[in-house]
Amino acid sequence: MENHKAGPIPSLAECLRAADQTKELLINRGCYAGIPSLLEKYYQAGGVYLISDENTWEAAGRKVREILEGAGIAVRGEIRFPAAPRLHAEYYHVTAIKEKLSALPNLDETVPLAIGAGTVNDLVKRASSELGRTYLCVPTASSVDGYTAYGAAILYDGYKQTMPCTAPLALAAEPETLAGAPSYLSSSGFGDLASKIIAGCDWILCDLVGPQGAPVAEPIREDVWNMTQPGLLDYLNRSIPAARGDSDAVIALFEALAITGFSMQALKSSRPVSGSEHLFSHVWEMDDLSIDGVPVTHGHKVTIGTLAATAYYELFFADPAAPPSPPKGFTRPTPSLRMVEVSSAFKGSRAHDLVVKTALEKLVDNAAADRINQAVRDHYKELREKVLARLLPYAKLKEMLGKAGCPLKPEIIGLSRSQAIATARRAQMMRNKYCLLDLSWDLGLMEGILSRLEDSPEYLR
Repeated sequence: MENHKAGPIPSLAECLRAADQTKELLINRGCYAGIPSLLEKYYQAGGVYLISDENTWEAAGRKVREILEGAGIAVRGEIRFPAAPRLHAEYYHVTAIKEKLSALPNLDETVPLAIGAGTVNDLVKRASSELGRTYLCVPTASSVDGYTAYGAAILYDGYKQTMPCTAPLALAAEPETLAGAPSYLSSSGFGDLASKIIAGCDWILCDLVGPQGAPVAEPIREDVWNMTQPGLLDYLNRSIPAARGDSDAVIALFEALAITGFSMQALKSSRPVSGSEHLFSHVWEMDDLSIDGVPVTHGHKVTIGTLAATAYYELFFADPAAPPSPPKGFTRPTPSLRMVEVSSAFKGSRAHDLVVKTALEKLVDNAAADRINQAVRDHYKELREKVLARLLPYAKLKEMLGKAGCPLKPEIIGLSRSQAIATARRAQMMRNKYCLLDLSWDLGLMEGILSRLEDSPEYLR
């Protein structure tokens, strides 16, 4: 296992240069006035098509339209989603946006312009990509890393997945708008940023076990690692007051989230910024987790997923000498038995068939599982040292999340503690992207860890 040492921490401008899709990010007071120049500089178009929701229209859309019309740029249409019920990133919205854009007689000369938070951006990103168009993004909250990311998180037939699509060619983020967003959106962004801690730990694991037979071998790429990991804790500390509307903190949070998106552009993968913690969130998004009919934000689900994954990591690496041992007589399930298990876990879900397919694709054979087991045991002390150096201790993470206004208990997002813990089983069945959940399942350790987690007086309480 290689020794991955942090190199120089690249600046926001350097990370932007490393991205190969986004060309410019404006983040300064009055930057909306620069949107006409962005359109002239990067887009071969004579007009725009605006996509927002009622809230983001009031936050930024009206002002952007006035600036565009004042500059003589044609607004060739508009979609304004209702403020309630809260917009979901369902694929049928992508279809609706495509139909509206495709009906334009001059689509090739029209720029889709997304004005909103993560959901609006993801929908416009995917629709634009399917139409072969580049788009421009006006973010209205520091709530997600998806603004600058390669790919869009979309629910397709009930299955949450990252669909490939290009990032915006340019963005204009007005600090005053970001700071004026509802506090829950900024705390959601903070939770999403904190999740990158677990993503880094999972990447360290995958770097070791991938060559031993894991379905997806993703070695750490140093330049991308240095974009996302060495400066993460500093950005988190600077971003804590963001939910209180602190302008400097909101800007720091947005910059950090933008950088994580640029890392995805550079790698064409979400590996640098999304790990086992996001799998918890994906399950809950597929379950349409809501409080009194209001969907829980992505970042708040990720927050609880990050706490759960942190607890899981601490339990896995609790012994300084060796990893846990599987129960006596443990045997790995056959593919047919595994199919039955996964089918039962997702019975009645629209995503049933896709999850079963994914779970079987990621199922390693006994020989590969033995190689992975041996590699982990041979390198355990070094692996443990690397992971714990990256992992923020549970108590410290919880304190930081609390100061940032994030939920700290599963009950706050509508789950019992036992439900949140049990989610690990279904989360492991999803996504062919190796993480600690996969490793512990492959080695027969998952049930033991979950039992200890359930009995713990500390975690998720």
